[in-house]
Amino acid sequence: MQKKESAQPHKNAELSAGCKRILTYPSQKSSACAEVLAHLLAGEVLTAADTLDDASTMRAAAHVHYLSNRYGWPIAAETRATGCADGRMALVAAYRLPADCIHEARAAGAGEWCAEVHKARKALRAKAPEAYRLAAAINGTRGYAEPSVGNQKGVA
Repeated sequence: MQKKESAQPHKNAELSAGCKRILTYPSQKSSACAEVLAHLLAGEVLTAADTLDDASTMRAAAHVHYLSNRYGWPIAAETRATGCADGRMALVAAYRLPADCIHEARAAGAGEWCAEVHKARKALRAKAPEAYRLAAAINGTRGYAEPSVGNQKGVA
């Protein structure tokens, strides 16, 4: 698969000895995909639930796919067991970057890129109240009921 044209090598991009890749980053720093990479570069292990909480996206696997295939990041996936609120046990994917890749990326200037991502995402989050109002207005014109809060769906 070819690299996405919008993939931007960091200004200090270099071949990574452990990763054997050129470090490239999503060009849109306000994207959820960029935030997922920033969390991985911080050494975090992420599940879909984490990306929903931290990056406001339900598309963890898609972002991991993009970061791996379009940007060349060697993201490892592990299956982990987790307990569920309804009493079940489920297996989920947990994603991480190898430690040597994180160190190499940091040495090549990833910290600066991550700081820019956090700043861009913070600015985007400041617009959340307006996005909620707009979504409610659109759903209202379509005749959709407002979603219930939490797990209280259908409870009167």
